[in-house]
Amino acid sequence: MILVPIDRPINWHNPPVITVLLVLVNCACFYFWQNDDDMYREQAMTYYLDSGLAEIELGAYYRYLNAGDATLNVPQHFIQNPNSYRRMRNDGVFLEKLQAGEIITRADPLYPTWDAQRNHYASLDNQIVAHRFAINPAHPALLTLFTSMFLHADTQHLLGNMLMLLLIGYVVETLLGHAAYLGGYLFAGVMGNVLYVVLSPHVDIPGIGASGAIFGVLGMYVVLFWLRKIRFFIFLFVYFNYFKAPAIIMLFPMLAWQLYIEFGMHTNLNVKAHIGGLLGGTLVALLAKRFLTSLDKAYLDHDITQDRYQQSLLEGQKQLAAMNIKAARRIFSELLRDHPQDLAVKLQLFNILKLTPDSPDFHQLAQQLLNLHGADRRTVKILHDVFVEYLVKAKPTPRLSSELSITLALRFAANDFLTDAEKLVTLLLQENPGFARNAEGLSALAKYYNGKDSSKAQHYRNLLVRTYPDSIEARHLQRA
Repeated sequence: MILVPIDRPINWHNPPVITVLLVLVNCACFYFWQNDDDMYREQAMTYYLDSGLAEIELGAYYRYLNAGDATLNVPQHFIQNPNSYRRMRNDGVFLEKLQAGEIITRADPLYPTWDAQRNHYASLDNQIVAHRFAINPAHPALLTLFTSMFLHADTQHLLGNMLMLLLIGYVVETLLGHAAYLGGYLFAGVMGNVLYVVLSPHVDIPGIGASGAIFGVLGMYVVLFWLRKIRFFIFLFVYFNYFKAPAIIMLFPMLAWQLYIEFGMHTNLNVKAHIGGLLGGTLVALLAKRFLTSLDKAYLDHDITQDRYQQSLLEGQKQLAAMNIKAARRIFSELLRDHPQDLAVKLQLFNILKLTPDSPDFHQLAQQLLNLHGADRRTVKILHDVFVEYLVKAKPTPRLSSELSITLALRFAANDFLTDAEKLVTLLLQENPGFARNAEGLSALAKYYNGKDSSKAQHYRNLLVRTYPDSIEARHLQRA
């Protein structure tokens, strides 16, 4: 089963640069830093098998498992079985004794051969980046607590981790901010490695991968959203769908799957690091909710805000249909206060306020709508409809500044609302003949009437040259 939260849009005003950077660093480490690992791994394993070192060590391990009876003949199938080698690598107590010279002692005739071969094999193994810079519980190092979380075993391991990081990382980064998110990511990854070392102190198997850190990001996501309902994508065999549920439900299938991996499967997945990362991320999110003042609560409550918006919108429309104008006005005024850029709310409130055309609120909202930005046909059509309504309804008279009037005239002329553009320019010529931009209006009328009404086009050209002969528009017309 695949259960993935797909709930919040990317905030492009605050892009997830750290998430993208982490993906790029992980990919760069795998495709460049680890580029020769397969070659070095093959060389080391070939030497281990062909030199006879495997036969010496696995033989010793077989006897160790059988009470250390040195007289036992080691079955060939035990040495040739890859699981025998993996079992030996997991047996930290045996490996500690082996490397301390307690299994193959100096008195053993094989010791000189084994010691030389073991040292050479170790030098070959040390060339493998995924081994040298991995976290190894049997030989922990401070550096590898960090380097191991940027290394991956293969392409599938890398892509699976990076896909999950992209799907949830951008949300957590937006909520916490870049610095806190990066700190939380690294802390969770280190916590995963620490738990692996603490719970498996004798295991001599290198641990690599960003999974611990990514489980930390999952932990942060769950704690930050907690009981808020988020949108999930679910895929089960051939069935897929979307549903909404509290974020906390993510924990149950995730933990159940980890328990199944740990106790019901034989894999090399590092469940201890996953749980450690999850705990680390949980701690980071709890501290962030308590102390981080920059936590983006608007983004966190996006769905709650949207639900309230939809409920208020429906209630306002219901009151309007029932002719409860006072209640409808109150609801849409509150909506506009909370969503000041919402055009649909503005237009609905405008239709309510035009029932009281002498109110300051009506004039103020009309001004806002008439100053809408955008040159597309739809926006200008809205402007024109509001203008026509305002011109007819406003009491005692419309309140249009000269600057707004000429701006509307130019926009109307460019979109074939020439009659109203003409009204505005004519009114400006009558009421404010000294206005500096009147020449622009006359030039626009001459331009847009050209080809539609040649007599009007000529009339406005003549009027422009006669009334504002020193204007840039008039001089340009005379040169043409």
